[in-house]
Amino acid sequence: MYSLTEIKNSWNIDKNETISFLSNIIENDTYKIILSVMESSKTVYQIHEETSLPLSSIYKRIKKLEDIGIISIEKITINNKGRKLIFYKSKIKNLTFKLNEKDVSLLIT
Repeated sequence: MYSLTEIKNSWNIDKNETISFLSNIIENDTYKIILSVMESSKTVYQIHEETSLPLSSIYKRIKKLEDIGIISIEKITINNKGRKLIFYKSKIKNLTFKLNEKDVSLLIT
């Protein structure tokens, strides 16, 4: 599987790899997580409140999205109770794909 950086920087990405990349994004409710952190960084709990997805699912999907370079940690803070808060942010601002009989193309900004 290609990372986001590899896909952005390559003109010759295999059609199957592009489809695999897209399926990771739109699988189940993963896209909700991406949309949640597109404009501003959020913690897992903020994402949970916004999307109503189970916390365990959010943690798993964020890890997967971090691994392929779609989401990154923007900052880490400590709250007044001494707990570490990790804020995640999407690296994707826009994703457009075109699908036809002969090809699938992907434009990521």
